[in-house]
Amino acid sequence: MDYAFFRQLVDMAEIFETQHPTAQAADMATFAAWLHARTTAPPDAATVTRVEAKPGEFDESIIGKLITFMYRYARTYLRLALEGSPLLTSDDFTYLATVYGHQPLSKTEVIGRNIHEKPTGTEVIKRLLKQGLIAEQAHETDRRSKLLTITDTGRQVLFQLFGRMSQVAYMIAGNLEPAERRQLLYLLLKLDHFHHDIFLHDRSKSFEELVQARFPQLPVPGGPPAQ
Repeated sequence: MDYAFFRQLVDMAEIFETQHPTAQAADMATFAAWLHARTTAPPDAATVTRVEAKPGEFDESIIGKLITFMYRYARTYLRLALEGSPLLTSDDFTYLATVYGHQPLSKTEVIGRNIHEKPTGTEVIKRLLKQGLIAEQAHETDRRSKLLTITDTGRQVLFQLFGRMSQVAYMIAGNLEPAERRQLLYLLLKLDHFHHDIFLHDRSKSFEELVQARFPQLPVPGGPPAQ
């Protein structure tokens, strides 16, 4: 029997473990998605694109543009799904769902779980408090902090919207096949893991400091492109 294939598989598993030290050994789905990304030739983008790349665009810039577009598509669906409810934005829904799922939570915890800066998150919380969808109570040990809980009204609004929001989730996934959805999920989780650490520890840095600390491989402006 030719064991070359098995040796290659073991080598790939070792690489996977090095790159994912916290992954469970039995997490076959994650390993399979990673292996698929490493070994499958990328599809021809020309077969699915609706617009041609502009001069000067590169893969990373197109990724950024398409992620922005996806957010705008999703925001359109979410706005329609929220019509007729007291919630104004998708952030109102996610904050309400966060409080419901993890209450009681401090304002800082709610804002952090939704990857927002403090001023933006504070405005969302103010709207929900004003509408009586969440309530705040004194913290047992920290007098400067308030804990948020969902009200009966907020729970009723949330439950009325769960069905529509589930439909929105399927709408956003669009025409992807099940295997493509799992692959996209893996890639997005990998990016989230990378960027969330920066969000927690380095977002107060200046742009130059952030690049130096986290992205030293980036080309210097005006210099030769990175290899």
